[in-house]
Amino acid sequence: MTDIQTDNKIEPRFALIASMWALVTVVVLIIIKIIAYTQSGSAAVLGTLTDSLTDAAISIMMLIALRYSLRPADRDHRHGHGKMEGVAALFQAAFLSGAGLFLTFEALRRFQEPQEVTHHMTGIWVAGITIILSILLVVVQGYCLKRAPSLAISSDRAHYTTDILLNGSVIFSLFVNMNGGPSWVDPACALGIAFFYFILTRKIGLEAVDMLMDKELPEAVRDRIKGIIKRHPDILGFHDLRTRKSGMTIHISFDVEVDPNIPLREAHEYVRVLENDILADYPHAEIIIHKDPFGDTDDTRHPIIKGQKA
Repeated sequence: MTDIQTDNKIEPRFALIASMWALVTVVVLIIIKIIAYTQSGSAAVLGTLTDSLTDAAISIMMLIALRYSLRPADRDHRHGHGKMEGVAALFQAAFLSGAGLFLTFEALRRFQEPQEVTHHMTGIWVAGITIILSILLVVVQGYCLKRAPSLAISSDRAHYTTDILLNGSVIFSLFVNMNGGPSWVDPACALGIAFFYFILTRKIGLEAVDMLMDKELPEAVRDRIKGIIKRHPDILGFHDLRTRKSGMTIHISFDVEVDPNIPLREAHEYVRVLENDILADYPHAEIIIHKDPFGDTDDTRHPIIKGQKA
């Protein structure tokens, strides 16, 4: 799961900046690769051009999904549209899985039927430029993620990280082949990248499913919230703490116990102060707090499961 920010206000516009930067980077790479292919006719360059065209389609989809996820709540989506990030990340995981399978089958085929590689230097230059632009993109995405912990951008960053490794392996295999090295180096590199694709697919896919299935936030976050509640002496007890993440918004709900003899307005003020205290640490949170009279925790809304932690 992407990091849960505290103390600093989340700025969603940085997620959009990262997404736009990715799209611009891919467009520049497509232009460079089209020029290189028309001059060389290299099959290797054509392959990287095809990869960039696919990246462009994915970047457009991620940008649309991100913009949709940032839409405010409406009549039909009272909790907002943040889970679209989970859908986009799941798509990204599916793409990486498909790319990994393709690389695996292609590598196995080339082990059996080695192919002659031509236009080595053209391929090396194109791959080198791709690596430089991809590293710059990953750095920008990392910077933006510190201000906008978006699952969509996190999965996109993982995707472009694999592009760096992929093009690095292209340079290595082309250099080895150009200097008379064994033909199996190229497919061996492809298998290594495919394995890395599968590792990333699992990570991104699990994070996407966690968000879509409303998995609880990490225990460290829950403990921090509990610590904030315990700082308030007017809150005599609490239970049924529930947390989840939707897009860049975290949702927190729990019941508190207050003195049954105080006026409702006073109890409401206790809860308001507590809510503001939590928001000081988690500014981009939506909080629901239910008040119970001290000692009376039975209700039909959220039955406490036996053995479940608060």
